[in-house]
Amino acid sequence: MSRQKNKLTALYERLSKDDELQGESNSITNQKQYLEEYAEAKGLKNIRHYTDDGYSGVTFNRPGFQKMIADVESGLIDTICVKDMSRLGRNYLKVGYYTEILFPEKEIRFIAINNGIDSDVPTDNDFTPFLNIMNEWYAKDTSKKIKAIFQSRMKSGKRCSGAIPYGYKHDPEDKNHLIIDEEAARNVRRIYQLAIEGNGPAQIADVMTQEHILIPSAYLERAEDGEVSRNHSYHDPYVWNATAVSGILDKQEYMGHTVLGKTICDNFKTKKRRKARPEELIIFENTHDAIIDEETWNQAQKLRKRVIKRVANGTYKHRLSGLVYCADCGSRMSYRSPEAQHRKSGKVYDSDSNFACSAYGNKYKECTFHFIKASSLDQLVDDAIRRVAKYVLTNQKEFMEQIGQLSDTYSERYLKESQKEIKAAKSRIQELDTLIKNLYEGNVSGKIPDRHFERMMKEYDAEQQELEAKVEEMEQELRQKEEPEENGACFVRLVKKYQDFDEITPQILYEFIDRIAVHEAEGGRGTERTQRIDIYFNFIGQFPVPISKEELEQERKRQIEQKKNKEEEKRERKRANARRFSQKRKEERARIKAAAEAGDEEAQKQYEEILAKEKARRERDRESNKKSYRKRKEKARAIEEAAKAGDPEALKEYEKVLEERRKEAERAKKWRDKQKNKAPEPT
Repeated sequence: MSRQKNKLTALYERLSKDDELQGESNSITNQKQYLEEYAEAKGLKNIRHYTDDGYSGVTFNRPGFQKMIADVESGLIDTICVKDMSRLGRNYLKVGYYTEILFPEKEIRFIAINNGIDSDVPTDNDFTPFLNIMNEWYAKDTSKKIKAIFQSRMKSGKRCSGAIPYGYKHDPEDKNHLIIDEEAARNVRRIYQLAIEGNGPAQIADVMTQEHILIPSAYLERAEDGEVSRNHSYHDPYVWNATAVSGILDKQEYMGHTVLGKTICDNFKTKKRRKARPEELIIFENTHDAIIDEETWNQAQKLRKRVIKRVANGTYKHRLSGLVYCADCGSRMSYRSPEAQHRKSGKVYDSDSNFACSAYGNKYKECTFHFIKASSLDQLVDDAIRRVAKYVLTNQKEFMEQIGQLSDTYSERYLKESQKEIKAAKSRIQELDTLIKNLYEGNVSGKIPDRHFERMMKEYDAEQQELEAKVEEMEQELRQKEEPEENGACFVRLVKKYQDFDEITPQILYEFIDRIAVHEAEGGRGTERTQRIDIYFNFIGQFPVPISKEELEQERKRQIEQKKNKEEEKRERKRANARRFSQKRKEERARIKAAAEAGDEEAQKQYEEILAKEKARRERDRESNKKSYRKRKEKARAIEEAAKAGDPEALKEYEKVLEERRKEAERAKKWRDKQKNKAPEPT
């Protein structure tokens, strides 16, 4: 093959950390000398070195190699010379691409000296693919050995990374032991406190930013014995983001545990790492002092799943958001705020703030509305917390006995229902897997357009994620039900922790309430509406607080008072409507009368009709009053006769009759006096 004299001969050298262990023969200096001597002996001119020192052969993202390939693409090189095939790389597919496809296309002569490979002599290249495979096998074997060493260290509890969680620092006497950095630990406690108050990572980040607290990487650099952060990419050392907060809320180290093997590299070629699954983590408990107790950590994790993002369509977060579920289909109920109504009049009603089943109107699910006002639910939940807390404080022994009894009768039924629900959810998850697979195949074959594919895939994925979260939560609840006595004791400790509360803060709410199940309304309207609400407490589930006679009597009085108030409000509305109608009628009569007096013929006719109607109405009223009067007289006469005959019930009624006669006489006198003083109306 003829070659141009002005083109370069590329001498490529590479050395990784593993290669250094084999001795000086593979050093960059020795490789350069070796290649230069070979080039001189073979008469190769215009040599240029391309070097990668400290780079693995598995990856091809090396600066020296990439520069050489760029020069190949530019047509500057006609010969590439390496000491052996492993220097070019240890990935047989990519090495094969360069040696079998790219270099021949660009008419590049490739020489691997120690392997006796020269592309100008085709008979020398038959064994090249096998050499590439052997070189990759060497890299794979080395990767396995290194991974085994790290696994061994981690299983013995030794840390394999210099990075430590924010809030801790190395123990000067033992680098594998952590001690609390109190200044940073205060911020960690603050973050967890905000989390159990119902704030999401983004909201917590905003609070930390407003309080002008250094972000973890900036704090690490500015400490007295500070180090330079590996991720020094921040613009402002006081601006927190949701990712940093989520990372802190994820760490089990804050409970005093050592957690190793958090990320796993499945492929030594790509070097990509994935997050380890819970069962893959290596955890050593209670190896150092805890910043956060286990109960707080678990509560924070539970609440993180319930945080609802505020969106732009008028659906906003409520204090109960994430706690309310549909009792029939199990879907989380969505909250709608008054801002979502957009009424032109600007009127706001109490019912505008409400919860409704999120599956209602979804074509992939079937459920009813399950509507409930947020104010009603707020009142029910607050009353339930106060009642159960009061009962536990005053009847702790009886409470523990009830918890034991309830666990015996309730556990079996709850277990069956929960297992049935979990089985149905898992079945739906598998069904969604099949649907997603069919959807993908339909899209690939062209039967399903990309637009429909993306929309349906998004809906299927959202439903699957919701079901997986639901299964995980229910399985965790089942594990908690296995220890009723311990759960009862935990709830007693919780009540005593907040025994003096006046206001039910978000933190108290989230620590007491596990979930709220809303059933469909059974009927009625307004205050007559009946609807079943199941409130589940943390640790103890549903707990029916016994109702005392005093509470029953208070409730009866409250209902009577409520009914009385409602009737009075109804009567007042009627009176107000009657006054408005009467005033409107008077104004219209006065207008027509004025027009009639001014000579308007149409108004005169209307006024005559009005006078005729008023006269007829007065006649009807007089006849009605006469009939009513006669009936009252007859009834009063009958009561008087029975009273004279000695009937005790009639005697009581007769006293009322006499009192009514007295009042009637007074009214008649007042009317006569008023008529005397009234001036005669001009005709």
